[in-house]
Amino acid sequence: MAALCISFLFLLLFCLVFSLPTGRNSICGYKSCPATNPSMLNVHLVPHTHDDVGWLKTVDQYYYGDRNYIQHAGVQYILDSVIDQLQKDPARRFIYVETAFFYRWWRQQSQDTRRIVTQLVNEGRLEFINGGWCMSDEATTHYSAVIDQMTLGLRFLNDTFGECGRPRVAWHIDPFGHAREHASIFAQMGYDGFFFGRLDYQDKARRMKTKEMEMLWRASESLTPPLADLFTVFQILP
Repeated sequence: MAALCISFLFLLLFCLVFSLPTGRNSICGYKSCPATNPSMLNVHLVPHTHDDVGWLKTVDQYYYGDRNYIQHAGVQYILDSVIDQLQKDPARRFIYVETAFFYRWWRQQSQDTRRIVTQLVNEGRLEFINGGWCMSDEATTHYSAVIDQMTLGLRFLNDTFGECGRPRVAWHIDPFGHAREHASIFAQMGYDGFFFGRLDYQDKARRMKTKEMEMLWRASESLTPPLADLFTVFQILP
């Protein structure tokens, strides 16, 4: 019964959060992907963010670039430069992860900048992934807190960009370890895939040797497949 109630909560959350129509001239989502050549090895280079919403520095210090002797990071300058560079070449793409920082940056922008960003989102050149307020921990967080912070971030993206702001991929490249329950939450929220970067070094070595860096994660024993099944990719991090 508990699993069914949680499942219903996830589905209700997904329906409520993503309810706005796509813009008339939008080609976002998979329609915006570059064409591939089936006779060649296609390599996709996708620049992305990984901006801690507080770690070695405070959120303010990370955003404004203060105390860089602790860690060199200034999130507002990342967004400024990304938007500038995307405008210079229509072939460029960028994915942004942490809604907490983007929300703060967005509120400080002019209407002209907001129109440019909205166009980039509608064209699929600026894409949001994960979509939560932050990239939450998977070891000690309660599922209610995970849902709350995901709701906060996803609702802002939906209210601001509509369907084109909808993340299609869950992205956890930094949490130290991963929980099946977290994958179950993402699957029930409608994500198409899950990328993460940290796994046991022995498991990683075996998967790289056997070419098993991708899998279909069956993330629940109680929910009827494929409700909690999620395509999962292990990323190779330096």
